[in-house]
Amino acid sequence: MLTIEALTKVYKQGDDHIFAVNKASFTVQKGEFVALVGQSGSGKTTLLNMIGCIDRPTSGRVLLEEKDLTAMEDEALARMRRRRIGHVYQDFRLLEMLTAEENIRMPCLLDNRPADEKRLRALAKLLGVDQRLRHLPRELSGGQRQRVAIARALINDPALLLADEPTGNLDRRSADDTMELLRTLNRQGCTILLVTHEERYADMCSRKIRMMDGCAAEA
Repeated sequence: MLTIEALTKVYKQGDDHIFAVNKASFTVQKGEFVALVGQSGSGKTTLLNMIGCIDRPTSGRVLLEEKDLTAMEDEALARMRRRRIGHVYQDFRLLEMLTAEENIRMPCLLDNRPADEKRLRALAKLLGVDQRLRHLPRELSGGQRQRVAIARALINDPALLLADEPTGNLDRRSADDTMELLRTLNRQGCTILLVTHEERYADMCSRKIRMMDGCAAEA
């Protein structure tokens, strides 16, 4: 499903070249739940952003469902990002002026097509926010906001869910609940790549890939 080939991101600082990610290579099979672990600054988020079409690599390739994302023009890449990749962030990134339901619908609106109403209701119920859909983000707890963010990431039925420290801004109980929800989604067939600094959460995944100094290796 996902193939990373010698993916590299280099930043220039004067005459120096900083390798944020250095020839990372690995695969993720359909239905896997893979943890990307490593210390702060090891390149985890940079790698995830390149996989998620948010940032372009200096070199290397990202293939999703046999399509080379690194070779796509901006418009095709944005379409792929909207339709086939779901993003969950540590800071939720909900639009504060929109209700929970409107936030969930946003990827469909950006893609100029209606949301699947049956899927929206089913996701809201599965994630436990079906009674909070008319509330604004400020009226929700941290755990509820993250559940809304997960529903938003899944509304277009993506091939791959990318979760960047989704438990980082939550209390212990909400973090555990969020991780259990991700495990439930994975058991239902969702392919997930999770960035986390929590080893106990990484241990719940089927595989671990460890980042160190921009390099990736099976843990």
